[in-house]
Amino acid sequence: MVKFQTLCRSAIVIWIWNGFSALGTVYHSDGSAASVQGLHDQVLNGDTITVPAGTFTWRTKVTISKSITLQGAGVGQTIIKDSVQGAPLIQITLAASQVTRLTGIEIQDGGRTNFFYGILTINGSSTNGAQYRMDHCKIININGIQEIDTVIGVIDHNTIVTDNGASPPWHIHGTHWADSDFGDGSWLEPVVYGSSKFLFIEDNTFSHATGTQSVTDGDAGARWVVRHNTLNGGYEVDNHGTESTGRPRGCRAMEIYNNTFNGDSSNRFLGG
Repeated sequence: MVKFQTLCRSAIVIWIWNGFSALGTVYHSDGSAASVQGLHDQVLNGDTITVPAGTFTWRTKVTISKSITLQGAGVGQTIIKDSVQGAPLIQITLAASQVTRLTGIEIQDGGRTNFFYGILTINGSSTNGAQYRMDHCKIININGIQEIDTVIGVIDHNTIVTDNGASPPWHIHGTHWADSDFGDGSWLEPVVYGSSKFLFIEDNTFSHATGTQSVTDGDAGARWVVRHNTLNGGYEVDNHGTESTGRPRGCRAMEIYNNTFNGDSSNRFLGG
């Protein structure tokens, strides 16, 4: 169950979870991409698919279009190594009026040969009640970034490690906000700071060894909140406008507060 409570100008997002779905059925995969995909194609909205403890190399994409919980045994216990070539590792289309959740999984590079935009690809909506949660996961040195488009929800209590100099963990868009294109709808609608209609990135730990690295990049009407995170190394919060995106609009709105930036000589910026 998800409960949104808004106080003043700060949106307090309270996610209430008691382990597995209280109403759905739990299905246990063998950890392979084929097993997870096969179960997904049979389950219903609200069900849970578990990935057991162990290290699993995925060479084929998993496509999720139902509001399932994909749940591992925990960071350091369930490890998925990304060896998919030319496609996402996991592609998620959020289901209307439902929450799709990814939790308790560590994702590592497993030999993807070319840098890929959208290792995790999540597509949502600002109008149909679809929501996303990614929590208690670890992403370490994957060969690419995550693409998140028109998503409302929360990314919390994760650990992100990018010692390999990769691009931002999340590239955020609002392309189809208010059922528009190019982010036009996001620019037509009021921002309403402090509301729940943002992607919240909170209570995460980011670590980057050298050089300049950003937590976010975004365009096409993107809206996000970055708060209560710990950022170690050369991290900053970034976005783009039409100077680089062309027809797609620039980022629409950001709330950035109560983060701890532990900087070093590799970077002197907090944002850009």
